[in-house]
Amino acid sequence: MSLIKRLTITAAAAALAGPLLMVPAAHAAGTYTCDSGTFFERGPAGGTPIWHVWGNPCTGSGDGGASVITISSGSSAGTYECDRANLLTSTWVSGSGCVKL
Repeated sequence: MSLIKRLTITAAAAALAGPLLMVPAAHAAGTYTCDSGTFFERGPAGGTPIWHVWGNPCTGSGDGGASVITISSGSSAGTYECDRANLLTSTWVSGSGCVKL
């Protein structure tokens, strides 16, 4: 195989693989979508603040692990990735250790 052909194949393989390296690994165990909700800080006095998300009414599912919660409207509208999230009732979701994406 000629050197030019080898370089062309190598360049094509690098161009195809490059975008895959930039995609973050999917690790959320749950996904919830809520009509409204609140993003707020709560933590131990004098300690590191912990950000939480509450949403209602919500649809979706998860296992209590890392989750993505999307709030559709209101001042806290946005998408949040949380360390833990639980469905408290049939429509209320609570997430902790959250960051806004």
